[in-house]
Amino acid sequence: MSPAKPSAAEILKAGSRHLRGPIADELQNDSAVFTRPANGLLKFHGIYQQDDRDLRKKQPEKVYSCMVRVGVTGGVVTAGQYLKLDELADTAGDGTLRVTSRQDVQYHYVGKRNLKALVAAIDAAGLSTYAACGDVVRNVTYDSTPLAGAGRADLLGMTQRIRRAFLPQSRAYAEIWLDGEKAASLEAEKEEVYGDVYLPRKFKIGFAFEGENQIDVYSNDLGFIGHFEAGRLVGFTIVAGGGMGQANGVKESHPRLADPVGYVGAEEEEVLAVCRAAVSIHRDFGNRENRKLARLKYVLDARGVEWFQAELESRLGRKLAPPRPLVWKRQEDYLGWNEQGGGLWFFGLRVISGRLKGGVRAAVREIVEATGCEVRFTAQQNLLLAGLPAARRELVDGVFAKHGVARPMDLPPVLRHSMACVSLPTCGQAITEAERVLPDVAEALQKELDAAGAAGQIIHVRMTGCPNGCVRPYTAEIGIVGETVGKYTLYLGGSPRGERLAKVWKQLVPLEELAATLRPLFERYSAERQPGEAFGDWWHRAQ
Repeated sequence: MSPAKPSAAEILKAGSRHLRGPIADELQNDSAVFTRPANGLLKFHGIYQQDDRDLRKKQPEKVYSCMVRVGVTGGVVTAGQYLKLDELADTAGDGTLRVTSRQDVQYHYVGKRNLKALVAAIDAAGLSTYAACGDVVRNVTYDSTPLAGAGRADLLGMTQRIRRAFLPQSRAYAEIWLDGEKAASLEAEKEEVYGDVYLPRKFKIGFAFEGENQIDVYSNDLGFIGHFEAGRLVGFTIVAGGGMGQANGVKESHPRLADPVGYVGAEEEEVLAVCRAAVSIHRDFGNRENRKLARLKYVLDARGVEWFQAELESRLGRKLAPPRPLVWKRQEDYLGWNEQGGGLWFFGLRVISGRLKGGVRAAVREIVEATGCEVRFTAQQNLLLAGLPAARRELVDGVFAKHGVARPMDLPPVLRHSMACVSLPTCGQAITEAERVLPDVAEALQKELDAAGAAGQIIHVRMTGCPNGCVRPYTAEIGIVGETVGKYTLYLGGSPRGERLAKVWKQLVPLEELAATLRPLFERYSAERQPGEAFGDWWHRAQ
């Protein structure tokens, strides 16, 4: 479907020679900054050019660097891969690793001159930044919790193959970053799935298991929920049309949860066919004039869920079975020690805002070096250290104690179950603070909750520096969303299981008044809640 007036991004993609643009030439010049055309295409290669917002007030010229995102399908890396990622944090970034809400890993403050060496080193480790960002299918998330006796299959291999199926066919990445052989012609690398202008906006796919919603499956453009009978995977309920982002000043933009649209068998080819059909609908019907309204969710809004189901079935060439009923039991990551089966254990480590630094980063590195354990990044910005023999538990506990790393259950509940986006000073979309102030905000909220008589109660809090919703604040029990400098909109009543959106409660609340503003609600919650009732469920009921 051709737009009457394509956006500037569409024009850039159309003339990019399959994502090449001027990137290779600009890597060779002496400028510390990429031009706008190069910057617009870098995201397809997993790179965003950013400037240090803290320095804007101190000097006239912006100080630029890059964020580099490594796509880690399902969040799973080997010990060797993790150690290489850790090593690169010192040689190419700011000495930290950032776990994202989609199981990726990010480096910040990477200089333009270090980009090529960093990308090549990541590739040599068997990982990639290709299509970690951009108007393509992004990293595919997967609940890779290695639970013992849960009667659920390991779908990591299938998830990884689906991810590979949607990588762009262009050789631009290999040419630019890995000194690969140039394509003989653009025709030879035709994008069968994406076409010459790729997708209108990003597309997110996630895999969850019935009852367990650690990945926030309803926030995806396309989600699959696995069902089991007698411990055997029999198929997936399909949900479509989710997305968290919205934009200030664009009334039509809003967060949306995915709708159930059908059921598909457990065979990989069937699942892949559904993915291809859904992606092609987004490609053909997505808004290419206004990027603020270009996600698949707006196609479902405009045309309806029944239309989408019919279009999906038409492209599949067959009818889908109806979706199965879904009952969710939990959303929290499995933190602390948990049995994995076969005499093995995994340890869930709480990583505040996903930022691996200081003692936490040093402890994880030491444990991985000593044990060779597998590392799994979660969609809640935590780490699972997997495949540990029982005999290594004492070693792991000792290393964490030596580096002063708090055990998850020793953290206050609000901090233990909170999330924050990167925000200032590097994100170009940020309006106000998030990651840097989250610990203080969580502490203030915890004090008010304790004083109200609800000490020990888990409340899921998610904080973002703008309305884009990168840590999914709109499904949280309390979402704190940056609206203008130093002020936030409070969203309340999301489900602690992720199947219900929060709603706007108060706007333009100053940062320093967030806890005091919520104090009366905590007091009401403490007095009115039913046994075992979560804050989000109480608020939803009380309205």
